[in-house]
Amino acid sequence: MFPPRPSGPTLTSPQQTRLVLVSAIAVVLGLLGGLIATMVLPHIYAAQTTIRYSLGEKSSDSDNADRTLTTQTVIIGGREVLQPVADSTGVPIDYLTKNVSATIVPNSEIIQIQVLHPDRSSGIQLADAVAKQYLQVANTSDNRAQLQSQLDNAQRQLAVPTTPPDAVADLQGQVADLQSQLAQDASTSDLAAIVAPAFSQTAPVFPNTLITLAIGALVGAAAAALIGTSMVRRWTRR
Repeated sequence: MFPPRPSGPTLTSPQQTRLVLVSAIAVVLGLLGGLIATMVLPHIYAAQTTIRYSLGEKSSDSDNADRTLTTQTVIIGGREVLQPVADSTGVPIDYLTKNVSATIVPNSEIIQIQVLHPDRSSGIQLADAVAKQYLQVANTSDNRAQLQSQLDNAQRQLAVPTTPPDAVADLQGQVADLQSQLAQDASTSDLAAIVAPAFSQTAPVFPNTLITLAIGALVGAAAAALIGTSMVRRWTRR
């Protein structure tokens, strides 16, 4: 039989106390580093507004409704909506493309538009601009554009002083009729509407305080493990 293997030296009580103290300090320093990072890192806030897209008869077919709403979220994040916003606000289109998102609330006709921005006030303005530009795109039909073109043409002819008197009455009738059609079309074809004005969330989405503190604690714990291992090896070395 082999003789029993001698046990290694054990830590003394002062050494154990010192080991626990050093480990605790390392974890506390990690938490402190996470807290400092939370305060120093640039904060990003989420501004949000809510749109309702009326599906009408499409709501009877869930697959068709899902496709329609998904299409609207793609439109919101596309250049047709974001380019005019970029032009009017001076915010680069690339920034809007990366920081504007649209999500569908499950089992509803609600679409939430979110804009990430370091300034809460500017984020609210951008979210409002994106929502309003989307309404122009969603609620403008080809028929309305054609009617508006005809109305503009008739009004231009009325403004010409040389227009024959017998044609003036006819043009005035056309203008009244076209205006009526446009009003009716506008009242019936508005598919999208803002149901909640833009607002900014109070807490930043980045950095997340809990996540940053957790990372700091993990780093501190890892440092404590390395330092503790080194101390134990040095103390127990024969």
